[in-house]
Amino acid sequence: MDTRHIRHFLALVDSGSFARACEIVHLSQPALSRSIKQLEHQLGATLFERGRFGAILTAHGRAALPHVRGLLAAAESLRQEVEAIDDLESGELSIGTGPYPALSLMDRVSARFVERYPGIRLNIRTDNWQGLRLALLDHELELFVADTGALSGDPDLEITDLPQPEVVVFCQYGHPLTQKGELEWDNLLDYPMAMTRLPEDMERQIQTMSTGRGGMQKRIECDNVAMLVSIVAGSQAVSIAPRGVVASSLASKQVATLNVKGVEALRTRYGVVQRNGRPLSPAAAAFRSLILDGA
Repeated sequence: MDTRHIRHFLALVDSGSFARACEIVHLSQPALSRSIKQLEHQLGATLFERGRFGAILTAHGRAALPHVRGLLAAAESLRQEVEAIDDLESGELSIGTGPYPALSLMDRVSARFVERYPGIRLNIRTDNWQGLRLALLDHELELFVADTGALSGDPDLEITDLPQPEVVVFCQYGHPLTQKGELEWDNLLDYPMAMTRLPEDMERQIQTMSTGRGGMQKRIECDNVAMLVSIVAGSQAVSIAPRGVVASSLASKQVATLNVKGVEALRTRYGVVQRNGRPLSPAAAAFRSLILDGA
């Protein structure tokens, strides 16, 4: 039902005459009459009796009046809601993050977003890249940031590359390995390796670096990076992470970095991932801009 017809109906009800209603809605009398007739045709009932005393509601018109007022109020509420979403004054946004960017990028970006757009309800899911991809394609997320090494070439995804952080190998402060100089990857394998789920290409690179040792046999796998750092700080386990993730733990001497030959080959490939060909909501577009500005 066209809201213009509803407004014309209410103007005629409130004014009581076609002449005064025409002035209110800025229409000629023939145009207003056509509008009312179109509404009556849609409802299948006569709404007004036209006489020398003006336009008087029929029984059908009186029955329709509260519903018509409700329709106009609902339309106005919808308009305001849409404008509020466009202006980022209200709404909801669901985004995702891999474990590492959660603590070295997305935490900062989310804080800026909440500060700038306090009316938006922000839902953040932390998961590995596989879980985030499924959630994105199931329309549970609008975008996510993760290592995209295993996602490149996926026709369902649009990926925007981000600057790649330095990856460091770290261990407990005072760990026996800190007493040595440059290490081979095999030197680490006498100790448990605490890792998130790694992309396949990084797994292959580690296998290549593990000459003659058969890869990482002693392994702790957890997608909670804060927990992994805590495990490393309290044990002889060794881990890898972007430097920004462990910066505060390095500064407080809970953990220390190790000089491992070839670790530069383990650089991550962070990217912003969204559905290919699907426009972002205003809130998601604003969040994406903050990511690109803060990366």
